[in-house]
Amino acid sequence: MTKQVGETVIIVQKKIQERQTELQKLRKSAQSHKRSAQAAVEHSERIFTELIRSIERRCSEVIQMIRDREKAEVSRAEGLLEQLQQEIDDLRRRNAELKQLLHTDNHIHFLQSFPFLSVPPASSESTTVSSLLTYDDVRSSVSIISRKFENFCREEIEKIPGGVKYSIIPNIKILTPITEPKTREDFLHYYHQFTLDSESVHKNLYLSEENKVAACTATVQPYPDHPDMVIMIMISPGDCSALALYIYLVTITKNLNSLYSPAPVE
Repeated sequence: MTKQVGETVIIVQKKIQERQTELQKLRKSAQSHKRSAQAAVEHSERIFTELIRSIERRCSEVIQMIRDREKAEVSRAEGLLEQLQQEIDDLRRRNAELKQLLHTDNHIHFLQSFPFLSVPPASSESTTVSSLLTYDDVRSSVSIISRKFENFCREEIEKIPGGVKYSIIPNIKILTPITEPKTREDFLHYYHQFTLDSESVHKNLYLSEENKVAACTATVQPYPDHPDMVIMIMISPGDCSALALYIYLVTITKNLNSLYSPAPVE
């Protein structure tokens, strides 16, 4: 039994070293993950800041183009307005002169003025301005830019995986703590069929059913002497949990102790 305890201590110490190594790897991985995430955040902020500035510059350019176009179109419209006003003034002056000539008694003046006034005014270029100050084409172009930009951003962002490109967290199996059984159903969860070793079993244990059943008895059993006279359980590695073995040992130990407990004084 002492040998088995020593071997168990070595196994436990080895497991402690392994878990400590895994713990250090996990800490380093977590720190690396934090640094990588922070770098990604700073890069994203820088890129989106530059993108916002670029959009603002483009917005200023478009606004300036609209203002330049507005200035040119308004200047043209004002020139046409001035030309139309001049034509109207000339027509009104001719109309007044014709009315005056219509009522004159001076035949010589009539004959001298009528040929000039009767000539129709020269036709000027078209002064249609209904379409000069429309900006439907600008609004349409800006709307197309907005839709294309939104679609492009959505498509590119969807390509970004939900997690990191590859996991930097090592695959560490975390052992789940075993809760202490309390009910009968909890204990039955750890039920296992043990086989006792008759070569080293305690002499106050009676074995039956191919050494699978043990019963405490006050009668000393004729088992051979063994230097380590303890309860020995023969099981294959991984055959059952440590808790199931512990429950079995505690149960038998309590029964054995009761055999040697002094009787109560009446």
